Amino acid sequence: MNARRRGLAWLEDLPVVTEDGIRLGHVFEIRSPGRAETEPSSDSRRVDCLLCGRRGLLERLGWKEPDALAIPWSSVVALHAHAVIVRGPVDSFRKLDAYRSETR
Repeated sequence: MNARRRGLAWLEDLPVVTEDGIRLGHVFEIRSPGRAETEPSSDSRRVDCLLCGRRGLLERLGWKEPDALAIPWSSVVALHAHAVIVRGPVDSFRKLDAYRSETR
């Protein structure tokens, strides 16, 4: 997985699929620890997790919180131009609310 050379923005909107072929939704956010950066940086950052799920119009407009799964970066086994492949059963991934309460 050599995503660092390309940056990570290309992962956004890619489908997330388990090794068993179960679709979990699309990547809509890439999380890393620390303060948010508003300008491009040449410094590398450790990726903590990917947020993925299905988002409708209200979620895209920011009027409703998405029903998201937090996929730990350690579960990512392959990055392809057409999908992010993750290892683990669907019920092993935490919902966004559980992720938020653990990182506070």
